[in-house]
Amino acid sequence: MKTSLLTEKLIGKYNLCSLFGHRFVVTKKVNDHFSEYECPVCKQQATNDPIGKKIMLTSELKDINETLFYLRLKKEFLNHFYFSKKE
Repeated sequence: MKTSLLTEKLIGKYNLCSLFGHRFVVTKKVNDHFSEYECPVCKQQATNDPIGKKIMLTSELKDINETLFYLRLKKEFLNHFYFSKKE
């Protein structure tokens, strides 16, 4: 559901999310368990906590997600080139 320009001007972008809630869209898949989200209306960023709930993204959590992302890339690279099944 897209908000109309009139609604955004009357209520405001930030008040719209505080009234109706954020509409988070996945911006980055960190690994199988964690993802980063962003609300297209107010640009608020969020991530998953270990339980699975969405929490606001802080700089510390962003660093943790980056580290997890690069560990996943390294694991996939090693599995693909060094531990691939030989026929």
